[in-house]
Amino acid sequence: MGDKKIYIIAKIFEQQGCIAYLCKTINEARCLPGTLEVLRADGVQIVILDEPEIYSEYAPYTYIDDMKEFLIR
Repeated sequence: MGDKKIYIIAKIFEQQGCIAYLCKTINEARCLPGTLEVLRADGVQIVILDEPEIYSEYAPYTYIDDMKEFLIR
């Protein structure tokens, strides 16, 4: 992906914070939003960010290293 980082963020409304996953490849980044949107539950927002730290409305961030763990949370 070069030097650009792409994070997938899952935010539950009415709760502070979110979980964040750093995509490993550009192909993963392209495929994940559609997959996550299908799995999305009511009250959950899926967002794609390149610099999570500048979006304080989602803080605090819990970074998840493994996509499987991200999906089950």
